[in-house]
Amino acid sequence: MEFFSSYTGPDFLLFYGVMLVTCVAAGLWISANLRPVGKRGEVEDLEEVAVLTGGADRLTVAVLSSLFANGSLREGARGKLNVRRREEAEGSAQRAVLARVGDFTPSEAQKSINAEAERVEVNLIQRGLIMDSSERLRMRFLSALPYAALFVIGLYRQQAGEAQGEPTDFLFALLVVTLVFGLIRFFTGTKRTVAGQQLVKSLEEEGSRLKRAPQANEAGFAVALFGTGVLVGTPWEPVHAARQAGFGADGGDVGDSSDGGDGGDSGCGGGGCGGCGG
Repeated sequence: MEFFSSYTGPDFLLFYGVMLVTCVAAGLWISANLRPVGKRGEVEDLEEVAVLTGGADRLTVAVLSSLFANGSLREGARGKLNVRRREEAEGSAQRAVLARVGDFTPSEAQKSINAEAERVEVNLIQRGLIMDSSERLRMRFLSALPYAALFVIGLYRQQAGEAQGEPTDFLFALLVVTLVFGLIRFFTGTKRTVAGQQLVKSLEEEGSRLKRAPQANEAGFAVALFGTGVLVGTPWEPVHAARQAGFGADGGDVGDSSDGGDGGDSGCGGGGCGGCGG
């Protein structure tokens, strides 16, 4: 750590900013290249596609979309949905939704589907398309490790500068950014193995037309692959609206970005900390 004590304030801020960008790239590289290979395979139905692409959340909206498109569900009060008829169920997830009474949101429907989603996920884990819990935890730690190392270095420098009476506001702000990015990297990311990633990519390429113009009998599969955004502009858009109102934007990739700007006059002395006061 003594090495970093020789940096002036502006020098350390520049170093830290470069390292933060490097951490973002390293986290993405680790997530893309160090995940388990898994086993190549195929998916058998809409439920497996949805769980592979987005877990119980995606399975819920895929099932709701399929049922809405075939007339089993209709738009209810205050942007919710309700059951119109119960004869069209295909599979246990659809039967669980059609068993509901009264108006409901997608998040309420998901409570009925969670058990089925867990069963499908276990099956996909056994087939090597999704990581098991220990593999996921390992990937989380590896992806967040660069941020943790940088945070420790930055915290040491900030504490050293503060002890010398140096302003550390800018460095403290960068520490907060590092912590937030590290937490995002730890708590987000796909559960899929390399084989699972490749399978999803193949399915998306084969089903690219569904992103633009899904038919009624394709609505559920389109949502399973791409999310409820594909329903915008279609007769089944109420499912997308209910999804947005029910529990936020549909699942997708999370990207980290940061806008950096140079502060004004640093006012830091030659042996000062990496942070600069405002």
